[in-house]
Amino acid sequence: MAKMLGTTAATISRLETADMNVSMNWLQRFAEIYNVPMTELIPESVTPSRIPCVGRIDRNGALSAQQDLAHEDIALDARAKDPIAIRIAEDMGNYCAGDIVIADRIQGTELKRAVGKDCFVAFDGEKGGFGRFISSGNGTFLLVPPEPGHDAFSLVALGWVAPVVMLIRYL
Repeated sequence: MAKMLGTTAATISRLETADMNVSMNWLQRFAEIYNVPMTELIPESVTPSRIPCVGRIDRNGALSAQQDLAHEDIALDARAKDPIAIRIAEDMGNYCAGDIVIADRIQGTELKRAVGKDCFVAFDGEKGGFGRFISSGNGTFLLVPPEPGHDAFSLVALGWVAPVVMLIRYL
């Protein structure tokens, strides 16, 4: 390998053991040797999409490493057909500044499943908002902001609604 790359065995060893960072130059050289595009040498995601579950925490704080959970992974996928994400700018209701909220965009007859849930909503062309999606009973809808004391939006020319399906909160 070192000979094909025009370097030393020590350099290859340092690349393999992460004692040396792999630069774009190195990636290009590897891609040429293996006759593949550079993009094939870069993982799609450096963040795991599944994390091993080691058990459950009981009310007393004790870990229950149950046999049925020992091999269960926690999926980080959003379980949405048409996902969108929005970052919360400031504390409001149950949401904290910095939270990332993932929602599933729906339209038409599916809107019924959004009623009573926190949603992102597109309305009146380019306007949008976030809050509890409420049916007013006469075929129209309201969007109630999560923070008390703010006026609800009467939704006219409703575009799409996206009920929240996942909350990511970094501590």
